[in-house]
Amino acid sequence: MKRILVLGLLLAVSGAAMAQTEFRGRSVRLGFKLDPVFINNLRPADNGLEKDGSKFGFSYGLMADFMFSDGRGAFASGIEVTHAAASLKYTDANKGLRRAEAAGAEQVYDIRLQYIQVPLSIKLKTNPNNGLRYWGQFGTYLGQLIGARADWEYGSTSATKQKILKDVNPLNMGLLIGAGAEYHIAEKTDLFFGLGFENGFTDVTRNKKWNDGKVTLNRWALRLGVFF
Repeated sequence: MKRILVLGLLLAVSGAAMAQTEFRGRSVRLGFKLDPVFINNLRPADNGLEKDGSKFGFSYGLMADFMFSDGRGAFASGIEVTHAAASLKYTDANKGLRRAEAAGAEQVYDIRLQYIQVPLSIKLKTNPNNGLRYWGQFGTYLGQLIGARADWEYGSTSATKQKILKDVNPLNMGLLIGAGAEYHIAEKTDLFFGLGFENGFTDVTRNKKWNDGKVTLNRWALRLGVFF
């Protein structure tokens, strides 16, 4: 995973050095993005726990499109920092990180996660029309956890901003899809916008400590950025 993250960074840096020139016969475009995430869900696959609300998140970072020779598609990658937050409610006394101390009481966790993430996808585009072209994206993403905190509450006990980095899965990956448009505003500048969905494959919580089956992270985000 760390090698893949380093590779993503090297690709982005290479794109910065050669933007609008050539990379193995294909032009490279470099851009910056800021994605407001309006839905973050931790989705459990086991009984005894449930989603307890979604919280706002965001992602920001570097985009790199390695264009196909016909100009209507690209291998899209880059590197970004991703912030996610969501809540879980444990109704089963035998589940949850603090189940021993909770002594059967219902447990609620507000969890905040931070990843360094590398998207790896194919982006297909329409021909330009009056400066506007549409795109669709399909691929995957790979993430390394760099921060994790939680607020929890059970019975009359509560705690805030507790570090849980060692209690959750350090790796994350999943399905990445999206659609949107680009609008040409200058010779080498395009506005980038759309809607994206990330469907996690990996178990965010560690079953040995949480005893909760598989819990995945799903996110809906606005895609906002600019290519140079």
